[in-house]
Amino acid sequence: MKMKMKNKIIAIGGGEIGKPNPDGGFYPIETLKIDKHSIALTGKKNPKLLFIPTASSDSERYYTTVQKYFSKLGCKTDVLYLLSNKLHKQEIKKKITSADIIYVGGGNTLKMMNEWRKQGVDDLLKKAHNQGTVMTGVSAGAICWLAMVTLTVENILPTQNSSSKYRG
Repeated sequence: MKMKMKNKIIAIGGGEIGKPNPDGGFYPIETLKIDKHSIALTGKKNPKLLFIPTASSDSERYYTTVQKYFSKLGCKTDVLYLLSNKLHKQEIKKKITSADIIYVGGGNTLKMMNEWRKQGVDDLLKKAHNQGTVMTGVSAGAICWLAMVTLTVENILPTQNSSSKYRG
């Protein structure tokens, strides 16, 4: 019997999604397969993806890359700038609760986590996770989920048949 997972976290250690490189070209896309899997986990053809670039100091260039990449994969994208825009808590909450996928970018993990705690974003993200939003991200965007939530890991080893809980 296959269990339906409510809480979904896809932590990506590293990889590029086609950002511009200094030579004028673009870095190769390295995470396509896992990004498509993250999208499929929403169960929607055109899910709403919220990008949170706090760890990269709210890089607009990073969001442009995310928007271009995930739009091609069928996502409707939005961004939550926490450092450069001082949004009201209700605006932040609306962006987070309306997302099907929350994608957190890489950068400075400590700066990001401190800002999230200061603005109460960590609690809003925990609630979104508990309501079934797909949580994903790369580098700092992977570490944050391990620092914030209890994970249920299914079938880590081929011989393991039950779920185990781990606290990050």
